[in-house]
Amino acid sequence: MDRDKLFDIFKIAIDMEHEAHEFYTKAAETTSDPEVKMLFEEFAAAELVHKQKLKEKYSLMREDVQE
Repeated sequence: MDRDKLFDIFKIAIDMEHEAHEFYTKAAETTSDPEVKMLFEEFAAAELVHKQKLKEKYSLMREDVQE
C-alpha cells in the first residue's frame, strides 16, 4: 500500500475516533438514565484510547519515513 494512502487512512481513523468520542460524550450529557449515562461515558473514554493509539502509531510511521 502506498505510504501516503496509509497516512490518509490513519488521519481519517483518528478523526472518526474523535467524532465518536464527541457523540458518546453528548449522548451521556443528554440522557437521564444513570446506567445509560455511565455506558456512554465508558464508550467515550474508549474512543479516546483508540484515538491515542492511532496517533502514536501514526507518529511512529512518520518518524520511520523521515529517517
